[in-house]
Amino acid sequence: MYSITLEINQKCNLKCKYCYLGEKSGSKMEISTALKAIDMAFLKVKAHRDHKLWFDFVGGEALLDFEMLKSLVEYIEKKNQEDCNELLFSITTNATIFNYEIVTFLIEKQFALKVSIDGSKEINDRNRISSIGYSVHDKIIDNLKYIRLFQERTGRYVQVTNVITQNNYESYYESLVYLTKTLGFKMIDTALDLSVLWTNEQMEILSRQIKKSFAYFIEQAEKQNGFYWEFAEKVIKFREPIQKINGKKFYCCGGGIVSAYIRTDGTIFACPGNLEETVCLGDLQSGFRREKVLELKNFNGIDNEECKECKIADYCTERSCIMQNLAVTGDKNKPAPIFCRMRKLMFEIYQENETIVKHIKM
Repeated sequence: MYSITLEINQKCNLKCKYCYLGEKSGSKMEISTALKAIDMAFLKVKAHRDHKLWFDFVGGEALLDFEMLKSLVEYIEKKNQEDCNELLFSITTNATIFNYEIVTFLIEKQFALKVSIDGSKEINDRNRISSIGYSVHDKIIDNLKYIRLFQERTGRYVQVTNVITQNNYESYYESLVYLTKTLGFKMIDTALDLSVLWTNEQMEILSRQIKKSFAYFIEQAEKQNGFYWEFAEKVIKFREPIQKINGKKFYCCGGGIVSAYIRTDGTIFACPGNLEETVCLGDLQSGFRREKVLELKNFNGIDNEECKECKIADYCTERSCIMQNLAVTGDKNKPAPIFCRMRKLMFEIYQENETIVKHIKM
């Protein structure tokens, strides 16, 4: 499969404190730029035997340019009439501007839908407010009717992304229960704010919150009311060393090789985890910078003694995240300390729950 993420705008009706785009320029991807990116993806997928081609649309808030989104999907479908690839579409949204027309389109085109919400009104309002400073939580709750309609019509669960920050980490368990039990979401992807340094004291508190959350995850599974939680999936994967999961490939995600992130101006990156000029892989006008791509392809091992000697080295994928390593530590061979801490926590949880974990299916 080849996947491409199109940053179709840098506009948003929210002003989230942890947004990876920082201050957004308000720019919109030119149609000509988007079409070049799509054409590139169709060329790239020819090297893939499964002929799967995944288009992911993000912003800013991608749905602010809904008409453009419709035009791009139409272009992709027409272009695919000759190529006959298996097309996949996905979109990430803050869920504040849904309407019946939008959700009907997403249903018709069989999109995978990802929405962002951190938790209850009080928790969500700490970081996710409108661009002019008011709460958007109630608007999201009102739009749950569209999310439920999407799930009913497509048979697909909507994935929720929530972010752990230094002003909500003490309430993580509360947030997970709210999202899964109160709101009824069945797919949770939790991210960490990497723009700050986490103290040992904060990590101890967060560790207790996550252990409590894992116990809740197990409890709900035993009650036949389970849900998908990405953190739990990573815990469960400790059943097998990473070599058995990914073969000999060390650079696990393949960003920049089997996928690309295209910014509004047409520059190409491996992923949104690092959008610094130093890791730019090229642009749509000139193409990929061969030396940058080769650097990714040839990354076969981390040159870090601490990692090599770590007891969970054979199970760790965090160390291979080159872009995050460079973004946080400035060294592709040195993972972010927070990642190391979280990975060791996962292993600790696995050991404490090994008997149960061995029988869980995700």
